[in-house]
Amino acid sequence: MTGQDLVTFARSKLGTPYVYGMKGTVMTQANFNYLQNRYGKKNVWESDEKKVGKVCVDCSGLIGWATGKILSSTQLYEKAIRKELINTIKNAPIGALVWMRGHVGIYTGIKENVPYYIAADGSAYGVREVSLSKNEFTHWLLMDFIEYETEVEEVVEREKIIVDGKECEADMIRKDGVTYIKTRDIAELLGLKVGSKGKVPVIETK
Repeated sequence: MTGQDLVTFARSKLGTPYVYGMKGTVMTQANFNYLQNRYGKKNVWESDEKKVGKVCVDCSGLIGWATGKILSSTQLYEKAIRKELINTIKNAPIGALVWMRGHVGIYTGIKENVPYYIAADGSAYGVREVSLSKNEFTHWLLMDFIEYETEVEEVVEREKIIVDGKECEADMIRKDGVTYIKTRDIAELLGLKVGSKGKVPVIETK
């Protein structure tokens, strides 16, 4: 499944009712009773009982419904091959997941310079597509079971690193799920000198 396939699938489910613990199947009375007993009325509302007989889904269930990977929002975060802060969302490919603790959605792209997502967004909303500002996502994620159709740009951030027991800062370059640290930064932190012989980098003691 590509990221665009994921978005297309999710858009076909717009309006599907949300019930915590449902994964894209018809909710029976027995389902409702079980889920409310297991997760409590704060998660499975009394009003959710009106959805008995309808296909229902929760946030991670929407992604599992599309991909066949039944994972909680926490498990999706843990298994992500790339995790980036949400303020870099414009670097994300279509179909990246948007995540916060306890909730997950699908990034659908930029409209009039505003990022949008689709999610099963709670009992009051069901599956909807709205601007990212409607929620408080903290990260975007890439998964190994989704093919992303556009190359993700490099993200360069100045971050803390511990070198020989000392906390320092260095430029981190993130691309395709891999973090690279600038050689010159690390050499300087270790008290080494960086030079070159032709095209060959040289690192030596000062």
